Order: sequence, then C-alpha cells, then structure tokens
Amino acid sequence: MSIKRTDHISLNVLNLEEAIYFFSLCGLEVRGRWEVKGELLDRLLNLEGAETECAALGLPSEPIWLELVRFKHPRDTASVIQSVHASGLRHLCFEVTELAALVERLADNGYQSIGDVANYENEYRLCYVRGPEGVIIELAEKIGPV
Repeated sequence: MSIKRTDHISLNVLNLEEAIYFFSLCGLEVRGRWEVKGELLDRLLNLEGAETECAALGLPSEPIWLELVRFKHPRDTASVIQSVHASGLRHLCFEVTELAALVERLADNGYQSIGDVANYENEYRLCYVRGPEGVIIELAEKIGPV
C-alpha cells in the first residue's frame, strides 16, 4: 500500500473567521462550512464531547483543499507561536502571481512578511508571511515564462 494523493491539509485555529479572511486575501475560496460533534468524532480524536466548526478553502482548479478547524470543545488555551526554525510542520507554500501586490495586500491587512523577498537561484522570488495565530505561509513567484 502507498499514498495515492494528497487530499487536504488541516489547520486548527482559534479564530475561524480571521483565518478564513487571511486565506481569502491570498486567493483561496470557501468551498464549504460544517460542524462536527458526536461519537464518531470522539472516537477518531480520543476525546470526550469534542465539537468543531470547520471550513474548506481551495482554488477552483485544484483538487487539494485546506481545512480550517476551530474546536468549540475542548477549547485550546495553550497555543504558542513557534519561531520559523522550530521543529515540526512549519509552513504552507503557495505558488503565486504578482508577489509584490499580494505581500502589500497582506501587509495592508496587518500580516507582515517575516523577512525580505528573496531571489532563489533566478527561478523563484520567495517571501514568508506570518498570518493569524502564527501560521506561516511561503509565497513563491516563478521568475520568467510560466
């Protein structure tokens, strides 16, 4: 057996509306929203009384999607914003067009780049941005003909 494909990526968030807003600024569209609770969720997560509200975001032309999950119960009270070099899953990368305009739009909404825009081997212009709750995204713009 092997992995067939990537279906989705899930991020737990404290403020679902802010996370939706941030990823919408990046160009993702809301595909759906739902709530989950009950025995199945409790069994999957090994929790008692788990209750979530979720949103699916994605690009119209891409099958992979981003799932944002806010736990209504139990609530997370110990979230810590990690540094860019901490171990673990650290960022999501999106290939973009018009990198400078996107970085400016995000900054205008309070989401600052972590460092400078950098040229990677004359192939990509790259930039890291910290979003809500410490989420880090990497923005990559192809240099030259696409």
